[in-house]
This record gives sequence, structure tokens and C-alpha cells, in this order.
Amino acid sequence: MDIKYKNNLLVDFRQKCRDKRLKITPQRTIIYEELINSTDHPSVDILYNRVRDKLPDISFDTVYRTLMTFNSIGIAEVVDGINTSKRYDGNTRKHYHFICVKCGRITDIYDLPFEYEIPEIIKEKYLPTSVRIFFEGTCENC
Repeated sequence: MDIKYKNNLLVDFRQKCRDKRLKITPQRTIIYEELINSTDHPSVDILYNRVRDKLPDISFDTVYRTLMTFNSIGIAEVVDGINTSKRYDGNTRKHYHFICVKCGRITDIYDLPFEYEIPEIIKEKYLPTSVRIFFEGTCENC
């Protein structure tokens, strides 16, 4: 992710926090910066350990609740496969994920000429808010 895109994400982070009347605290800022600087789609445990290096007194619960808040306001995505734990992605650019079923590695896939429309029968009966598509299999390293 290039520096210009990261700066745009930080601007978007601040604006969405203001829009939702959320304080822009040092904890939220550091958690978000660590998330957007991560390319490995970290779990809460991994992100907590990284953030704790900068904020030794931060609690696991704070990191967890903050990530859930980020997801609810649209600045982070929960990435989970069928047999994997929740992981988080701060990259809001349109892309898909490939999840390796052996090592758990998550790879971003861009520029895939693949579009998915919600079927009319679903729209008639439900009010879908999103569609998540991911690919699972074995990565090139495994």
C-alpha cells in the first residue's frame, strides 16, 4: 500500500470518527495506523501485541472493541474463512481475499474481473447490506 493511499485512509479515519461522534483518541489512532500498516491481515491477538509495544497499558478488550467499531463504521473489514479465526483488514480498496487452508495466510487479490450481483429473490425477501466473497485453497508456498 503506497504512502498516499495510507494518508487518504488516515484522513478518512478521522472524518468517519467525527461523523460518528467518536473521539479520535491516541489508542484508536495507533490501532488504526498499525492495522493499515499490516499486510498480513492480523488477528486481534497479533494486533494487540503490536500495539502494546507502543501502548504498554492498553487492554486486549480495548483493541478488540476498537476493531469492532472500525468495522461498524466502515474503515476496517473482518476477514474470516470457513475454518479460520477472524482477521482484520484496514485496506478498504475493493479487493478479494485468498485464504490458504494449510498455513492460514491471507492474500489480497486486486483487479479480478469478477462482479457479483445480489439475486433479486434475495432482495425481495431480505435487506442485504453486503456480500463477501473469498477464495480458499492452498497457497503457492504450501
